[in-house]
Amino acid sequence: MFTLLNVVVFFLLTGYAFKLMFSNPSYVKLSKTEKVLLSGREKFLLLTMVSGMVMVGVDLGINLSALRLMVWIGMILLAFVLYTKSPKLSGVFIPYILFLLWLALSLAWTVDIGYGIRAYLKYIYPFLIMLFAATFVRSRDFIYVAMRWMIFTSFIYSLFLGGFMTHVLGIWSFYANGLFWPMSTLADYLGIMSGLSFLMWWRTGEKKYFLLIGWFFLSAVFQSVRTGLLAILIVSMVAFYIRYRLKALPFIAGIFLIALVSVLFIPQVRDKMFYDPSAVNTINDLETVNTTQIDSNGRFAMWEWTLNRLYEPNPLVGSGIGMTQYTFYEINHPFYPIRVIHNDYVQMLADNGEIALFLYAFFVLIAIFVAFRNTTNKTPEYLLNTSFLVITSFTATSVAMMTDNVVLYVLAVFSYPFIFLGIMIAYHNIHKAELSAQNTEGTQ
Repeated sequence: MFTLLNVVVFFLLTGYAFKLMFSNPSYVKLSKTEKVLLSGREKFLLLTMVSGMVMVGVDLGINLSALRLMVWIGMILLAFVLYTKSPKLSGVFIPYILFLLWLALSLAWTVDIGYGIRAYLKYIYPFLIMLFAATFVRSRDFIYVAMRWMIFTSFIYSLFLGGFMTHVLGIWSFYANGLFWPMSTLADYLGIMSGLSFLMWWRTGEKKYFLLIGWFFLSAVFQSVRTGLLAILIVSMVAFYIRYRLKALPFIAGIFLIALVSVLFIPQVRDKMFYDPSAVNTINDLETVNTTQIDSNGRFAMWEWTLNRLYEPNPLVGSGIGMTQYTFYEINHPFYPIRVIHNDYVQMLADNGEIALFLYAFFVLIAIFVAFRNTTNKTPEYLLNTSFLVITSFTATSVAMMTDNVVLYVLAVFSYPFIFLGIMIAYHNIHKAELSAQNTEGTQ
């Protein structure tokens, strides 16, 4: 039954996406009294942003989740062919373009081209959806529509897939055997959505959005997903700083205190954090903690083994894109039946070496720097909002990539900062056009 449900949802979602992509402009609901006119491409992007947690992961000879990724790439490329001949590039994109070129070059020395291409698709999709957003978003109100719909869907996902439903009530059927991404992905996703919820609270003043961050936090606590907890806490710190600057220090200290309390006194977190939870009861106890006392589920050993085997022989260039997956799927290894290493940075080093990690990190830092320059009072709100989301979403994914497979969750997690960055570039161009028009009017 669940397999049939996955197949039906895949075809319905794909068909609806095609319909939206090539549809005429129409109005989309913003609030009870407001509607916004969006193009077909903008409606397709909106659907992509609210449906990221839909996995459709059943395998029917070909994994439907992988097929969905290829279909989305195909639709994006088709849109460029049919609707424009000049994608909106930006200097911010250059490090990631070089990153993609380096990954493509490494196909020449990888052992398995199939795994290499599979990995490459997960890196190229974020670039394509970023370029798509930069090119086709033309409505200044698009970000407001996206924020409303995303906050609503994130609450629905957290309600039915989150820790209260699964670990308190014990109801797992909503995951429908792969219809949605697993709980670890949800926790990473909610790390991004916590930044969005903070922004909604900032803009509307409604406390329900601030309380929603706490709900997201509880979901990760109940599910004992440490990566998601860390992402939510650090994103909250960054969000407070963007809004209040140095006045945010008391809030940041409070969040840090919440993190300590969580580790020390919340059983779901403490029991999963340490090999011997009873030995860590006070802040002073934390001073004696080292990696041998932290329950890593074998990840430290797995990372060391992977780096020794795939990175150390060629630190600068790695072993070739896709080699980590090939090793864990096709070769006998001491961590069987584990298939993923739960660290995207280790995988980048193992596959493509220090050059790849440098290019990717440089891209993220440049994107955050450019976005941070837009977080001033002189910036129009639509551009400030998007810049805020660029910073908080890259923060969330960068944290989650340390202990999870965020690139694997490309539709659900990894692509969101790229989408926001693309929208920010589109809005930057709109703002420049507005200033130019104002200057022209002033000289007449």
